[in-house]
Amino acid sequence: MAFISFIVLLATACNHSQSNNVKKPVKATTIKKVAVILYENFDTVMLNTAIDEVKSFYHCDAIILPPQDLPAFAYYKPRYRYKADSLLKFQSGLLPSGTQSVIGLTNKDISTTTDNHDDWGIFGLGYCPGKACVISVFRLQSGPYDLYKERFIKVLLHELGHNMGLPHCNYDSTCMMNDAKGTMAQVDLERKWLCPNCKKLLSN
Repeated sequence: MAFISFIVLLATACNHSQSNNVKKPVKATTIKKVAVILYENFDTVMLNTAIDEVKSFYHCDAIILPPQDLPAFAYYKPRYRYKADSLLKFQSGLLPSGTQSVIGLTNKDISTTTDNHDDWGIFGLGYCPGKACVISVFRLQSGPYDLYKERFIKVLLHELGHNMGLPHCNYDSTCMMNDAKGTMAQVDLERKWLCPNCKKLLSN
């Protein structure tokens, strides 16, 4: 999954946070409070799901910020996408006092630059560690609604895990901190859980 389609998704899906954005932390740290931004008419039902999952999984509080238009400077016109790296910088400037991370939620396509691709379509991106992550449902919506929602939750918790300092997991293929390596199949393989190694990093 990323820091930051079945044929289309498999070819262009997010690695969650790309390796050039993820630095192995000295220590992972839990987050006490997050802020959530909805970009341009994001589904409020999915917003409520996001709030509930963040609170129950990471035991942190959440506040909702006023909706935002996606910033024009982040738009990559050749591919009709928004650059996730630019969105993270934008969100970092909106961090309210008393919160440790700003989560952006969008239904627009997002991308990042990797070692091999100038414009790689992704599910989400998060600083590792850091104060911002962004999740797009654009590439998650194929299949039944329950599957779509499950994917969204795992990507959301994955990217917020990066904000806490959790790197990609190499210990258990079902841990949600795995790098998806561009495949939706990996996202579907994962469970909504942290393997013992990732839990240990977060509890140190």
